[in-house]
Amino acid sequence: MTTAKIEIAFQSFWFVGTGREAGVYADSIPVKRTLVSESGIPVPVPCVPGKTVKGMFRAAFQTAGGNGWFGTKKEAEELEHRLFGQPGPDKLSEQSPGQPGPDRPAEQSPGKSGNPGILHFSMLEISPALKAYLRKEPDAAGELFRTVKSTAIDPDTGTAKNKSLREYEVVVPLTLTGEISFCEDGIRDPELPGARELTEKLNQVAALITELGGRRTRGFGQCVITVREEPRK
Repeated sequence: MTTAKIEIAFQSFWFVGTGREAGVYADSIPVKRTLVSESGIPVPVPCVPGKTVKGMFRAAFQTAGGNGWFGTKKEAEELEHRLFGQPGPDKLSEQSPGQPGPDRPAEQSPGKSGNPGILHFSMLEISPALKAYLRKEPDAAGELFRTVKSTAIDPDTGTAKNKSLREYEVVVPLTLTGEISFCEDGIRDPELPGARELTEKLNQVAALITELGGRRTRGFGQCVITVREEPRK
């Protein structure tokens, strides 16, 4: 399978939240995956899910397409749907159950899925060298995380608002890597750009992604993303 390498270098504290609280420790914790150390100790490390990566690239691609980077608006939308997929009418089907018929075309039947797109985004992970180090020194994994606090200020009194204190676990600036895989049938389609050209387009729109994750308006998640061609293995 043809792939491209994606690298994201965070320039500030960042986190992609799980949506779950951690009790008295923090109001929000980042997504993590678990390594196993040489001594069998589980080692939690930061990561960015592939769905998050795909979503941020799709949003950047829409912005680029809306500004004429990829031809007309219609051409850009068609290319976006081919690359990233198009949702099916499952929600409509769930609200209106029944069998296909004259008033209910087959494409709106229950369970009908959309097109998945020709791009697949892997999870972004820490480097192999850092993984190897943490497997030998699992206690060092704690240095990858910090906790930060924030509170809302009452404009009338200049003091913190009652019950507004929030605490977040965040990740220190570091670099994560992953892969973008191209469906072979897709890149052979004469109506679509080849893998090299698609890689260039993805690297172009990556420049529009300047932050990722939670609390971006507060300076978190600032990043630089690059996409480059990866030789076939």
